[in-house]
Amino acid sequence: MLSDHNAEVLEFLRAQVRGRGVDEETATAAVKRRYQRVRTLHLNSHPGKQQTVWKNAELRRRQSRRVRLHARRTKVVMTDERELWRSVTVDMMPDEESENEDHLVIRTPRWRSKQLDRLVKVLDCRIEQRKAPTLMTRVNGPPSTRKPPTDVDVEHLVDPQFRD
Repeated sequence: MLSDHNAEVLEFLRAQVRGRGVDEETATAAVKRRYQRVRTLHLNSHPGKQQTVWKNAELRRRQSRRVRLHARRTKVVMTDERELWRSVTVDMMPDEESENEDHLVIRTPRWRSKQLDRLVKVLDCRIEQRKAPTLMTRVNGPPSTRKPPTDVDVEHLVDPQFRD
């Protein structure tokens, strides 16, 4: 909900872009994003917030890596694999942590089913065949201790010993 002041500012900015070839909805969305960013920076600048800020940044970085990995794997799924892959979510991707500047340590969720692990290995081989060399090498690390996602209702994606 906009305050009266914010509504006035937003209307003023819309008036400024009218007739200049800028879509008002795009301009409005940009203003709202900028406001949210400034607000977040202000709230995070308070003393005692640094630990929370760092933790949230790390969570976003890990989630972003999982999203990109899921998207890369989705591009190489073959027709006969689509049924299984359709149920796979971003939360089922492994953790990738940078321990140094040379490599990422891949920590596969230990609760993933063997069937899903096999499919992921096949997809990764296809990706490796298609891609250019990367700057960072990936090395396997110990399994991830992350819990399975709670919204997964497809039993064949989670190993039976990790189901509640």
